[in-house]
Amino acid sequence: MNKAILSTEVPRFSSRLQELGYTVIPSDEIPCNMPYERRHADLQCLILNDTAFVLKGCHGLINDLSDDYHVIRCGEKFGGSYPDNVCLNALMLGDRLLCRVPSLDEKVKAYCERHHIELIHVNQGYTRCSCAMIGDHAVITADKGIADVLKQMDYDVLMIGQGSIRLDEAAYGFIGGATGYDPVKRTLYCCGVVRRHPAYKQIKAFCDSHDTKLVSLSEDELIDIGGILYC
Repeated sequence: MNKAILSTEVPRFSSRLQELGYTVIPSDEIPCNMPYERRHADLQCLILNDTAFVLKGCHGLINDLSDDYHVIRCGEKFGGSYPDNVCLNALMLGDRLLCRVPSLDEKVKAYCERHHIELIHVNQGYTRCSCAMIGDHAVITADKGIADVLKQMDYDVLMIGQGSIRLDEAAYGFIGGATGYDPVKRTLYCCGVVRRHPAYKQIKAFCDSHDTKLVSLSEDELIDIGGILYC
C-alpha cells in the first residue's frame, strides 16, 4: 500500500506524500453543484478489499486503478447535489460498511451482500467525509449521529467540535476530508497542521491509544480536500 488517491488542487499535499514515498493518483473532476466537491476523492472511489468502485465518468481513476484492482464502474444514479452525490461516500470498518444506505450505489450493495459485509445506516450521507478512521475499530468525528451509532456497536469514538477545518466556499470542512489513514504505516496524515485544531490534545491522545502516528503534510491550517485514500 504505497499509493494515495487525492485531489491535487492543493499541490503541496501530493508533493509531500511523494516525498514520503507514495505514488500519487490524482482524483478526477466530476460534475457537482458545489465547486469545492468536484475533485473530492471520497465521492469518486470506494475500495473494498480487491475491488475498486469508481464513478463511470472518472476515466483517469479507472485507468490508474485497473492494474491493482478489479474495477467496477458505477454511479448510474449519481447526481450533482446531495444526496445523489454520495453513492460511494462510505466507510469500511472491519466487516461493516458505514453509510447512508438509501444513497449507496446498488453495485456496492450487491457486492456487500455477496461478501457478507454488513451495511450500517447513518443519516449523514457524507459518511466518509465526516470520519477520520483509525484502524477498523476507532473513529474521530464531529457528527453526533455517527458517534451514537458507532458507540452502540462498541467502536471507540472521539467526538470533536465542528469547524476549525477549512473548506473554501463552505462554512467549514470535515475531519475525514482533511485526513487519510494508512493502515500499513498506522499513520493518520493530515492536510495541514493538526496541532492548530482546538481538539489537538484529545486527537493526539486518541491516536496514541491506538498506536497511530499523526503526520501533518503542511504548515497551514487543516483543509478539507476530500480525503486521502490509500491503496
